[in-house]
Amino acid sequence: MKKEKAIRINLPDGAEYRKVEVTDGGILIIYAEETAIDTVNASKTVSKALPKPTPLIGGTEVYKKESLPYWYCKIKDGRDEFMHLYFGDLTDDDILYTEDGKKREFVTARQKKFKADVMKALENMPEEGFRWIPVYEPSRDDSGNPQYVAGKDVLRNLNSYNWEEAFQNYSPENGSRMASITTYFLLLLRLLKDGFATIEQLADDSKEIGHYRDSKDAKHEFEKTGERQLGGLYGFAGNTYKIVKDSESSSGFSLLGSNYYEIGYDCPLTGVGRDIGPSITRYTSVGLLELTK
Repeated sequence: MKKEKAIRINLPDGAEYRKVEVTDGGILIIYAEETAIDTVNASKTVSKALPKPTPLIGGTEVYKKESLPYWYCKIKDGRDEFMHLYFGDLTDDDILYTEDGKKREFVTARQKKFKADVMKALENMPEEGFRWIPVYEPSRDDSGNPQYVAGKDVLRNLNSYNWEEAFQNYSPENGSRMASITTYFLLLLRLLKDGFATIEQLADDSKEIGHYRDSKDAKHEFEKTGERQLGGLYGFAGNTYKIVKDSESSSGFSLLGSNYYEIGYDCPLTGVGRDIGPSITRYTSVGLLELTK
């Protein structure tokens, strides 16, 4: 005859219960808590550990940072830092249901558009199940090429073709190229799933999670690289528009998000501008790089 036993686990002070999952050999308790980490949105979700990736070619050993669930690696003799963006555990449940398992209500037209863009990105998820994304916005090294370090002026004044060429030559051994719109929306889903942003902050008004004219401590000019973090990435939300590859755009490129001069409601992080002139130099924009292997 088996006896029933119970185990009581006390969550940290201030923790908000989310849900419990039964895993092989144990029980996983998922909860959220407020943390003092230097981010715009300090909410986080403790979830299953992400798998440890293989280091980039010519890179350092992969490592983690305190209070963040992601893996990182540096290349270019330890100069440029990248975050491993894992897709393997992302599903449509992450957009269709809230963290407590309730069916998500898509209230605004922007939220419904975000849902459609995420569903399309999930359909087009790369077979590799991951990408590497630079931690910082690009700046210029001593030779005039892109680098990804903190404390520098953001490299702008390039057109889409310039960015595409620069990225292809950046680290060909690691499959460097301009990021796709698929990668961009899978990254947004990653941030949503892991509790670094809400759907309202991503799709309706992004002032709380980025650098806009109406954001807290707005500089009203471009911030330097590494000044404002969201989910382990700096300068991703606001500050500069991001240029990505987009097969549905007549030009082959799209302009996503916004820059520091706009307000968060007018230009949220999920905003997509298609059919941009690829040969036009864009002062407020940077290309988004990804490493594919």
